[in-house]
Amino acid sequence: MTTRLAGAAIAALALLPATAQAAALAPLKPCYISVTQKSPGAPPQITRESLDLGGSGFTAGALVDVSFDGKLDRTLQADAAGNLPPQVLQSPYRAKGQGTFTLTAAERGNPANTVSAPSRTTALTLSLKPKKAKPSKRIRFKGSGFTAQKAVWAHYLYNGKVRKTVRLVKRINNPCGTFSVKRKQIPVKHPKLGVWRLQVDQQKRYSRAPDGVNVRADIKVQKVFRASTR
Repeated sequence: MTTRLAGAAIAALALLPATAQAAALAPLKPCYISVTQKSPGAPPQITRESLDLGGSGFTAGALVDVSFDGKLDRTLQADAAGNLPPQVLQSPYRAKGQGTFTLTAAERGNPANTVSAPSRTTALTLSLKPKKAKPSKRIRFKGSGFTAQKAVWAHYLYNGKVRKTVRLVKRINNPCGTFSVKRKQIPVKHPKLGVWRLQVDQQKRYSRAPDGVNVRADIKVQKVFRASTR
């Protein structure tokens, strides 16, 4: 009798869904980028870097709520092995500066099986200060969002042709790709009058469509120059 009851209990347990107590998320990148493009007379165009979501250790077939900083993004169902189906999410938007966020996956009906992963987000920016200066004057270049752990390059174009390429930063060594350096506004002797196009990216060789982030700015060279009061 005892043997039969034990066998029945084991059979009943085998019919119950498998559970796991150690949910885990795939590692996140150290920092994600937000891009805001502004055009006169048009609303800003916002692009957020994609985030690859992966998770395991959930109860088979369970519903899992995925949220950013407590705000629900979507609900997924774990497969028979307790894994979340691969998803591509949009990282949180950042209009300026840098900040942190937390991605959380919480199993419904089993709050103990909740897992979170922190990361950061940054706006892709480039600023030149002062905005008005002699071409030979050293000004401050500040940027963020250049997250590849390598050099940052500045390409100077005039009439659509590259006239000079200089390295602004030897190597990025922080997660959100921030830098602040002083360089000549235009490192060209006797630059021609008119508009110069500056493209800052992380490729030594200039490309109109570089692989990775890039920011463009126009610098105007005039005969009459008034020093900035800033």
